[in-house]
Amino acid sequence: MITHSTRFTPVRKDEDMNEVAVNPLQGTIRRWVWVVIFATAFAYVESAVVVYLREIYFAGAFEFPIVTVWKNGRHVLDPLILVEMGREAATVVMLAAIGVIAGSSALQRFCFFMIAFAVWDIFYYVWLWVILRWPESLMTWDLLFYLPLPWVGPVVAPVLIAATMVAAGSILVYLVEKGFTIRWHWVDWVVELGCGFLLIVAFCWDWKNILRVPDGNAYSGIPNPFAWWLFLPAYLVAVIYFAVRVNRTLRTGMGSR
Repeated sequence: MITHSTRFTPVRKDEDMNEVAVNPLQGTIRRWVWVVIFATAFAYVESAVVVYLREIYFAGAFEFPIVTVWKNGRHVLDPLILVEMGREAATVVMLAAIGVIAGSSALQRFCFFMIAFAVWDIFYYVWLWVILRWPESLMTWDLLFYLPLPWVGPVVAPVLIAATMVAAGSILVYLVEKGFTIRWHWVDWVVELGCGFLLIVAFCWDWKNILRVPDGNAYSGIPNPFAWWLFLPAYLVAVIYFAVRVNRTLRTGMGSR
């Protein structure tokens, strides 16, 4: 009896340890869920702040043209803009922090940050629609950021980017947990970050019109047709390049443990 009991207890402990060891994906899925929950709740905070700001500065309207003040050829910014800049910076820090907490490696931390940022961005519009029934459609124009230049575009554009970020980040996290080592070379970063830069340029393309720069042109402040000619190629190249790189890793099995 004593001998059997002594042998039996360690076996149960080993089995429990093995059971935990063979299911690391479950822990990652739980972290993924909590990151999404955090980003969704944080998006409500962002939406509420924007509702207040729109009420204070733009009479509650989500319309163009936006209020701009020019004096002696210089764009006059409200002193509270510095506060807004700090708030936006703090937002990114908090989203990055949740990525660092959730990830177990540098790549996972970056991916969880992408997921958090993207879910936050999508649910920002979801909550605004719940609160104000705005935007009316995915083609409704929005002012995304104001600094260093105004980022303007139809809602579908940032939502499309955000949905892609959620998918890409989730795929990479899953592959790492399945045993693949994802190696990004400098060329990969150049391609993806270069495409990201072009996407930003597309949003800022109409900045002179949006700010109604006093340069002798009769700017209306109403957004012109979006620069889809720049946005779509950059977006498609980024997505296709990512898909090709992931497919190559899956097909060759390079880096699998």
